[in-house]
This record gives sequence, C-alpha cells and structure tokens, in this order.
Amino acid sequence: MRDYRNEDKCKYYHEYGCEDKRKDKCKCDDKRKDKCKCEDKHKDDHRLKPMVLSTGVLNTVVGQTAAHIEVANLDPTRTFQVRVQVINWNSGGPEVLLNQLVTLLPNQHINLSQFVEPFHYEVRIFHPGSPNVIANTFAINAGTFTLPGLTFNQKDLMKLDVSFI
Repeated sequence: MRDYRNEDKCKYYHEYGCEDKRKDKCKCDDKRKDKCKCEDKHKDDHRLKPMVLSTGVLNTVVGQTAAHIEVANLDPTRTFQVRVQVINWNSGGPEVLLNQLVTLLPNQHINLSQFVEPFHYEVRIFHPGSPNVIANTFAINAGTFTLPGLTFNQKDLMKLDVSFI
C-alpha cells in the first residue's frame, strides 16, 4: 500500500528525515525524474560503514609520556563525529583514561594527548567510515616530540568488531 501522505517527499524522507520535495522534471532532458534535490546530499550515506580502529595493546617506550592522536576531516562539505579512547591495560582489564567524542567540521583537524606513563595502553578510534576522515597516533615525550617505534598511520590500525567501553 502506498503512503500518499509522503508521496511527494524525498525518497530519503524516512531514513534521514529529509524534508526536500522531489523534482518534477530534469533540467537537462525535460523527462520526469523520481529524484529529489537532496539525493546528491544523501547518496553516499548508505555506503559509509563506521568502524572501530585499534593500535592493539602497546607498551610505552623509553622517554614516552603520552599517546598523541590526530584526526582530520578532509571533506570540504560534511561534518563527522569521531570518538577517541585511550585504555590502560596494566590492571588486567580495560580502564578508560580518555573517552572523547569530537565533532569534526569540514576541513578541520584536531589533536588529543593522553598521559600513558608507564604502562600498557591501547588507542581506539571510532571512525565514521568516510575515506575523508584520517586518524593517526604517535608516542610523544615530555617535549611533545614524536618518538620512533609507536607511530601508527590509519592504514596500520586494526579493525575491531567491538563496541566502545
């Protein structure tokens, strides 16, 4: 049965709450189209698959005082949310030291640092799945200089099948 109340609404009306009206005619060939003006705005939403990225459990290196995480949104138009966690594994079970949800506006970069001396720790990044959001993590010393050995670019992070702690 058709929903006549929403028949002139965008096909994304129920999924995304879009209120745009459908176009009656295509400007290029004057044929009827069943496409709304917001379709381009939503066309990639179904393809984004959020993921949890992890460094795995790491041991601090000599001189390390903090884990430094940098996340950038290179998309020129869309805003994304990313959650960053730093977890202490020294006590046997996970103890969350940092649990930060950040909103990344278009073309924005953020960085976070968390004291991790001296123990085993893990960095988890709850990534929105957009190829335009890039996350990296580094070990830094007290002078905020990067230390060799614990640099993880996004391609080096492992995908997990877990929820956040």
